[in-house]
Amino acid sequence: MRRLVFALSLTIALAACQPTAPKVDPAAEEQAIRTQVAVFNAGVRAYDEAAIASVYAPDAVLLPPNQARLVGTAAIEQMFAGMEPLKATMVVTPVTIVISASGDLAVEEGTWTYSMPNADGTTFQDNGKYLVAWKKVNGTWLTQFDTWNSSNAPPSASVTTAPAQ
Repeated sequence: MRRLVFALSLTIALAACQPTAPKVDPAAEEQAIRTQVAVFNAGVRAYDEAAIASVYAPDAVLLPPNQARLVGTAAIEQMFAGMEPLKATMVVTPVTIVISASGDLAVEEGTWTYSMPNADGTTFQDNGKYLVAWKKVNGTWLTQFDTWNSSNAPPSASVTTAPAQ
């Protein structure tokens, strides 16, 4: 009987010592990510590659459409540096941000718009959707994975045929 009482007491004591789940305020975490998105958009507007890269983790992975996988902030800065000579503009708009129960991971789904003046005076425009995985590093939300694609059909290629013989 003593062993049973001891075992039950020990079980209760151990259960009481279990760490509690961290207190996560999803609304506050979402707002922190939205603030990072605003930093990203401001960096794009200003053609400030360092500001853009500041919202990415040092080992972040960019998965752009029709391009190779890019890893690290230096590669990310280089990619975004290509926007200024083109006078391209882009805006990303979060639609949904889901925060993990642990409060250190999040997924953002949203839309983007892009435009660029063409040499003939017209403007190329595109829009689409994106998916970003965030991680909290030393209390700051940073993008770990970023991928996007267009919502529009690809431009039609002119069909060339061999002359009839």
